[in-house]
Amino acid sequence: MTPTPGTARLLADLGNLPGLLPRTDQGFPPTITWDDGPSGWSAARHLAGVGYAVTDPFWGGALADVYDLEPCVFQRVLRPQTAALLYLHAPEADDPAGDSGLAQRVFAADLPGEGYLPNSLEDELAVHLLLGELSHDEECDFGGDALFEAMGASVRRTFGGRRRLFEIARRVVI
Repeated sequence: MTPTPGTARLLADLGNLPGLLPRTDQGFPPTITWDDGPSGWSAARHLAGVGYAVTDPFWGGALADVYDLEPCVFQRVLRPQTAALLYLHAPEADDPAGDSGLAQRVFAADLPGEGYLPNSLEDELAVHLLLGELSHDEECDFGGDALFEAMGASVRRTFGGRRRLFEIARRVVI
């Protein structure tokens, strides 16, 4: 299915923002997503600056009026590996309030377009264990505001917290 003219124009305009590589799912209403890179709020400011009416902001994005049938949803989605590393190395407390604070900080921040990669075997194993644990839970939304709460609950339930998960990874790597 070919995007509507308004959605195609929105894709092109979002693609002009450095670090943002948009794609559309061809659903209805149209939804445009991108991995990591600029925050939804930065994308909204960019679109407003080039003449779009941007409304209904939420954690990862907003709506843009593309003058087709429906406004188009645009939203940043975190790569699972990026989200896991941001969670595992978060300075926020390892509790539900800290998870919520982390979500607020991350979804408001611009990230590198290429995301983050583990920089040690310990990181790599901790990410693997965390993502494996999440896959056993219900479907995890890597663009949703409950992402870090789901990670935190899973890590605390299974491993006893972030610090304990890293202790396990450290022992296995050594």
